[in-house]
Amino acid sequence: MGTVQQQPDFRPVTRRDLMAAVNTLARDLGLRPASVMVVDALLSCLPCKKAAAGGDMPITPRLLLTVYAANSTLCFRAKGITDRQLRRHLEKLEEVGLIRRRDSANGKRFPIHRGGRVIGAFGLDLSPLLARSEELLRLARIRQQEAEELRGLKSRIQTLRARCRSLALDEESQGFVDALQNILRRVGITLAEARALLAKLTGLLEPRRKDTQAEVRLRSDQPLETARTSGADGQNVRHIETDKSDPDTPSLRTDWPRFWNTLTTLRAFYPEMPRTPHGLSRLIFDFGRALGVSHASLAEAIAKLGYA
Repeated sequence: MGTVQQQPDFRPVTRRDLMAAVNTLARDLGLRPASVMVVDALLSCLPCKKAAAGGDMPITPRLLLTVYAANSTLCFRAKGITDRQLRRHLEKLEEVGLIRRRDSANGKRFPIHRGGRVIGAFGLDLSPLLARSEELLRLARIRQQEAEELRGLKSRIQTLRARCRSLALDEESQGFVDALQNILRRVGITLAEARALLAKLTGLLEPRRKDTQAEVRLRSDQPLETARTSGADGQNVRHIETDKSDPDTPSLRTDWPRFWNTLTTLRAFYPEMPRTPHGLSRLIFDFGRALGVSHASLAEAIAKLGYA
C-alpha cells in the first residue's frame, strides 16, 4: 500500500499550477488530451480542499498521494470517458512515469484506517508526478517563453512574406514564399524552423535593401549645382518640394500617385500606397531612418535633387 512515509520530498505545489504545467508539456510527455484529463481527475481526488474558505491548499509531502477512488468516479471526473478508456489512459500514465499502481491482493482500491485516520491506501500513487513537479513547472515556463517567441517570429515572417510577394523573384524563391502560409499553419513548427524561415526571407530582401542604401548615398553625394530647389531648413517635410514650374518634375502635392508608381524599391518594402502626399513624405523619411540615413541628410538630399 501507499503511505506518507514512502512518499518523496518535494516543494509544495497547487493542483492548478501542476495541471497547467502538465497541460503545457503534454506533447513533451507523449500524452493525448484525454490522458491529461485523467491526470486532472486523479489530482481532484487528493484531500487538499480548504474546509472553511473553500479553494485548494497546496499539495505537500505530508498529504497521502495514493488515490483510491473507484473507476466510476474517475470516469465521471474525466468528462465521462468509458471504463475501458480510463484503463488505457492509466496504463499510459504509468508508462510515462507519472503514476505507480499499488494493487491490493484482490485488485481493489481502498484506504487503510488506524485510530480513525487514513494511514495508507491501495490504489493509484501520484508520488512520481509530484516528485517531478518542480522540473515540470520549470520546463513549462520554458515552453511558454518559447511559444511567445514563436508567435513573434511568425508575425515577423508574415510581414516579410508580404514584402517579398511584391518582388521579382526567381521560380524557386517564389515557390518558397508561396508555401510559407501553409508552413506557418503547422502545429508542430519549431523555433529552429521559424528562425531558419526568417533568415531565408531576410536573405531575399537583403540585396534590395543594399541597393536602396547605395541609391540613397549616391543621390546624397550629388553636387549642389544639380539642385532643383532652394535649400530648406531640413526639418519640415512640407517645405521640401520640387519646383512646380518644371513640367518634367512630378509635384509631390499634385502628382503624388504617379510619383509613387516610380518608387519600385520603396514599394517592395511598403506595398500599400499612402493615402495623402503628406503620408508619402512621412513614409520616405521613415524608410530613410530604417536605412540609417538621418532626417537632416535625407532632407538636404531632397532639397538638392528634388523628389524625381
